[in-house]
Amino acid sequence: MGLGSPGALRAAVGCGLYLALLAVLSAGTAALLRSPVASLGLLIPLLCFVAPILGSDSAIQPVTRFLPDAAGQQILHTVRDDGLAPWTGLAVLALWAAAVACAGWRVMERRDA
Repeated sequence: MGLGSPGALRAAVGCGLYLALLAVLSAGTAALLRSPVASLGLLIPLLCFVAPILGSDSAIQPVTRFLPDAAGQQILHTVRDDGLAPWTGLAVLALWAAAVACAGWRVMERRDA
């Protein structure tokens, strides 16, 4: 597979965007919780375990596809599955990241003013 393959360039560019948005999500969570251990304790299970475990259940799958990792990973696939569209999934991840970053900013403004 090369960059000329269908969806490969989108997946390559999307991978960088996906990782950048995960970094913003993580930084916002760390600012919100003010503890690296607490933010890792929340993010690792959320990003690594919740969506894959709950995503296999067909009754919960319509909800789990909107979790940050499951939505953002749609950009990485060159063939579309039954989830969100690639750019829609990245937009959902961007909304999660923006919401958490704004919440972290607000908490830091109030707490550390």
